[in-house]
Amino acid sequence: MKLFDTMMTWLQTFFTDIWGWFGACVGLVISLWTGMPALGRGILIVQGADILSGLSCALLGRSQKSESGKVSSRVMLEGMIKKGAEWLIVLVCVYTGTPLGMEGICSAAMTYVIATELVSLLENLALLGLDVPLLRTILDVAHGGHGEETGR
Repeated sequence: MKLFDTMMTWLQTFFTDIWGWFGACVGLVISLWTGMPALGRGILIVQGADILSGLSCALLGRSQKSESGKVSSRVMLEGMIKKGAEWLIVLVCVYTGTPLGMEGICSAAMTYVIATELVSLLENLALLGLDVPLLRTILDVAHGGHGEETGR
């Protein structure tokens, strides 16, 4: 009976610890989310949508980033490193620009990141078959064109 009691005590402690860690993680996410500027939350949302759309393209074999067009861990790692570098730029701008009274630099950096992520998201949506004339115009301008309708 002592072994059973010991095991039950251990299981109760284990599950209490698990729920405690889970609660701490949820609390951390909520505090980061609510304390983050609106543009920062926008970056997270657009980056998440870009990751999901890029993964969808790869799962369907339509990715332009890998030779086979399929899912590639190397391509995914490079994308995550790029997104981490974008956050590094934003953090540097926030922690150096804000104390110097140059909040505009922070907003400009975040807006730039959102714009580049939106272009990537639009490219992925086009690869998934979403054919919207405005989307073609935006992608044409983003790639250095004039944004004129080509009649495709």
